[in-house]
Amino acid sequence: MKRAIAFALLAATALGVQARDYKMTIGSSHPPVLPWTIPLQKLVVPESNKRLKAHGDTIQWTEAYGGALYDFNNTLEGIGDGLADIGWVGSLWEPAKQPLQNAAYYSPFVTGDFRALVEVQNQLMAKVPAFAAEWTKHNTVYLGAQVADTYHLVTKFPVKSLEDIKGKKLLAPGAIASRVHGTGAIPVDAGLPVFYNMLQTGVADGAVILITGVLPFKLHEVAPYITKVDLGAVFSGALAMNKNTFDRLPPHMKELFRELGREYAKMCADLVAEREAGAWAALAKMPNVHISELPQAERVKWAKALPDVAGDWARRNGDAGRQVLKIFMEEARKHGAKPLREWDKGL
Repeated sequence: MKRAIAFALLAATALGVQARDYKMTIGSSHPPVLPWTIPLQKLVVPESNKRLKAHGDTIQWTEAYGGALYDFNNTLEGIGDGLADIGWVGSLWEPAKQPLQNAAYYSPFVTGDFRALVEVQNQLMAKVPAFAAEWTKHNTVYLGAQVADTYHLVTKFPVKSLEDIKGKKLLAPGAIASRVHGTGAIPVDAGLPVFYNMLQTGVADGAVILITGVLPFKLHEVAPYITKVDLGAVFSGALAMNKNTFDRLPPHMKELFRELGREYAKMCADLVAEREAGAWAALAKMPNVHISELPQAERVKWAKALPDVAGDWARRNGDAGRQVLKIFMEEARKHGAKPLREWDKGL
C-alpha cells in the first residue's frame, strides 16, 4: 500500500511563516549496520531535523530497517511505490529495471578507487539522460551515490598465478561472474549468507568478494588464502526518495535532502574505507590466514583473458549503454584510473 507523505500545519512563526510537521518513513532492506545503511539512521534522520530548526519545521520519522517493509529484491519498488518516503535502493538487484546502473560490475580492472566512483556516478547522472531516467521513471529521485570497495579472491588454496584458478569453482554471484569468464575458473551463483557452507562442504573452492564481506561471514575460517587482485570497485545503489514525496516538498526541503544526499555519499565512502582498512588489519593478525598479492603481470593476463564483457554489456543496452560505458571510462581516467583493459575502445 502506498504511503503518502503527511503534512500537518503547526503554527505561524513570529515572521508569519507557517511551520510544518512532516511525517516520513525511512526504510532499508538491510539493518543499519552496513556502510550504505548506517547513514540513514546516523545522518539523514538526525541531521534533517537539526537543520530544519531554522525554518521551524520538524519531521516525525518512522524508521523501518532490516526488511521491515520490503526485502533486498524490492528496494526500488519500496521507494517508488511509497512504502518508504526515502531509503537505500540497491540497483545491483535491478538488472531489468536499472541495467545502466550496473556499468561498473561489467567493467573489471578499471579502478579500485571507490571514492572516485562517487563522482563518476554523479557525472553519469548529469550527462546521460537514460541513466538518470532509470530513477525518475520508477518514481524515485536520486540523491546520493553508494559505492563499495574493490574485489579480491578468498580461496581454499594458494593463488600465485592466473593458472591456479583454472578449473576451480569460484563463488561469483550475478554480474560478478563476468569477472572470471575466460579465466578457466567456473563461476558459481549464490548469496553471501551461504558462502561459508558452500566453501566448507566443497561446493565451491573460493569466492570473488569484497574484503569487507570476509570477516562478518567468517569466510577466512574455511578459505584462509586471501589474494589481493583489485578486480575493481563498484557503485551499486543510491540514496533515493519517492518522487511524489519530493515533488510536494517546499524548495528549502528539496535542497536539504539533496545536501544530505551528497553527505550520504561521502559518509558511505568513508565507512567503506574504514572497514576496508580494518578488515585487512584484522586478517593480517590471524595466524592461519595467508595474505598475498597477485603479481601485476598476472593481473594483466587476467584482464586480457576476459571476453569483451563491458563492450558486450554496452551493446546489449544500445546507444545508452555505449554512452554510459564511454563516459564511465573517461571519468574514471580523469580521476586517476589506469585501466588494464580499455573497455570503450572500438565502441
